[in-house]
Amino acid sequence: MESRELRQRCQAYITRKAVVIPEHVSKELLGAYGVETPPGIFAPTAAEARAAAARIGYPVAVKAVSTTLLHKTEWQAVQLNIADDASLTAACRTMEERFFRREEALDGFLVETMVSGGTEFIVGLQNDPQFGPVVMLGTGGTLIHLVDDVTFRPLPVNRADIVAMINEIKGRQLIDGHRGQPAVNAEAFIQTIAAVARFGLDAAGLYQSVDLNPVAVGAHGAVALDAKIVLAEHVAEACLDSAPPRTDHLEKFFQPRRVALMGASTTPGKIGHAVADSLINHDYAGTVYPITLGGKDVFGLTSYSRLEDLPSAVDLVVVVVGLKMVPDILDQCQRLGIPAVLIISGGGKELGGEARTLEQTIQRKAREHGIRVIGPNCIGCFDAHSRFDAFFQTHERMIRAPKGNIAFITQSGTYGCSFMEALTHIGINKMISYGNRVEADEADMIAYLAEDDHTKVIAAYIEGFGGGRKFLQTAKSIIRRYAKPIVVYKSGRTLRAAQAAQSHTGAYGGSYGVCEGAFKQAGILAVDSFEELVAASKALSMQPPARGSAIAMISNGAGPMVNAMDLMDRYGLTMATVSPDAIEKMEAHYPSFYICKNPVDVTGSASSADYLYAMQQLVNDPGVNIIMNWFVFQDTPLDEGIVEALAGILRQSKKPILCGAAGGPYTRKMALAIEDVGVPVFESAHVWVVAARALVAWGRVLERRNAR
Repeated sequence: MESRELRQRCQAYITRKAVVIPEHVSKELLGAYGVETPPGIFAPTAAEARAAAARIGYPVAVKAVSTTLLHKTEWQAVQLNIADDASLTAACRTMEERFFRREEALDGFLVETMVSGGTEFIVGLQNDPQFGPVVMLGTGGTLIHLVDDVTFRPLPVNRADIVAMINEIKGRQLIDGHRGQPAVNAEAFIQTIAAVARFGLDAAGLYQSVDLNPVAVGAHGAVALDAKIVLAEHVAEACLDSAPPRTDHLEKFFQPRRVALMGASTTPGKIGHAVADSLINHDYAGTVYPITLGGKDVFGLTSYSRLEDLPSAVDLVVVVVGLKMVPDILDQCQRLGIPAVLIISGGGKELGGEARTLEQTIQRKAREHGIRVIGPNCIGCFDAHSRFDAFFQTHERMIRAPKGNIAFITQSGTYGCSFMEALTHIGINKMISYGNRVEADEADMIAYLAEDDHTKVIAAYIEGFGGGRKFLQTAKSIIRRYAKPIVVYKSGRTLRAAQAAQSHTGAYGGSYGVCEGAFKQAGILAVDSFEELVAASKALSMQPPARGSAIAMISNGAGPMVNAMDLMDRYGLTMATVSPDAIEKMEAHYPSFYICKNPVDVTGSASSADYLYAMQQLVNDPGVNIIMNWFVFQDTPLDEGIVEALAGILRQSKKPILCGAAGGPYTRKMALAIEDVGVPVFESAHVWVVAARALVAWGRVLERRNAR
């Protein structure tokens, strides 16, 4: 079927205000794309249903057909295993009476060959508000919501995406056969999902959701026993569109030569005073022009009343005045040729009502004038190289990090402060707090950071996307072109309950599961907390990617290793099988009470030389992908030579090394010394393992990238 014909037929039902396309028509449309369905006949009356059954042959299934019926099971609008005319007549009459009582339109009956057996899965589509059309796969049947075993990918998908989806669901083991059940035809299942995905692309914007539940997969093929297309109220023609990111003038937020501070204050405690202090009294070497109402000098600098009064053109305006003044400021910037505005002020859409309208006006003017805007409702931007610093957190209260190779974008200023200070020792490159995202969005920002030679790792805290599909496409491009990891902590993961009544697939619409599938498709590394975001970013910043998931551990204290081993399955890691040769060498070298398998327990008697010997054996072992050391620095035998031992191993091997240690001032001193030679140290077994997972995941992304 051509896309034009499909769209015309679907559009006809939308025009008629139908909620769903009748099942027999849905199956016809999907069948044209290669989806197999049971042989069936639509019958407007019970008498015609009997004639249809005679043609098909008993046993049959009979279903009520209606353009308003969403859930047949709840309405008892499906009868299975009907063996004769009398049973069929009774089933049709029962359905007619039920629809009459509820004053619902019954269009007729679908009589189908009864199909039994096979493993039940669900395949679906939905038009996600963030990512547009997506395909869903899960363990299906009537218990879909109970088992909650689903995964997603934005369209289009390729074979590798489909195989990855199948491998992600818990029902995957049913495909190979489970507890005496035979294996099913996996290839037929893959082809069915691919067919649904092709349909989803051609019909994009016309459906709210599509359910094939169940799809019975057996040894001989895959058959969609039920199919439902829930129509969109309004056609979304642009749902597949993805605008390219814009990076023009974003450098003005990090290396501006001259900056105007609109709302500079001479009053300590005010935001305008704190931002002025950050810009004027610290390491930023550019020119700052304070703009105030009173005309008072600000930290010894002459202030001005208007942008028009400035003695030189500026690259950037930093705004801390009321948001209502911003539309006029943007007009002034357009007249003066100022390309960038950083709006720290709050009072926008977070308040709702008129404030939301005000933000819309700011957005419209920014786009009309071609002015790049970050904010409003943010804490500012920071560049560790130029030392541009527009934060309103004073230097007494918040440390500014030294130069590093991690860039961080964050919708939350709170997490911006925390991230900056969490990486004080290893440094960051840039930080963007973007708040309400009125103009420049996440995709623009990561595209700019990808082009930045000082950025090795891009980290992000995101609550909602300005354009999910744009972000996804931009992230894919960055990973493909620049091979820079993107680590995202996405919050706001609750299911959209409003969709739950529409369809099985729709019940999961807007859920974090869709984001998770999109991230996997793009190669984005997703984490589940701020602490994990910091740990993953730190590991990726300091260590090479892993070439596999096999972990070897060494410690002078077993507790954290046991804790870490408990977490391995959750994070897709395995304990390496250490070679017999390595074990034999360690057993010959160490005292008899050292445990020389994996994990290697060198006990509380261990010195730095003991750690070094074990690391040397594991570095040379091809079955080990990551070496993880845990140090109990409170144990006296562990000397400070461990720092040089680690530095030597780094020079010798390209295998990633991750260390852990928890304790007081001495432990912290040793951890900082170890990080100075390039090995990250983590304070809990949880983030130690998360760091390993990040290196493994990034290694797999690069492997797929390089295989293309």
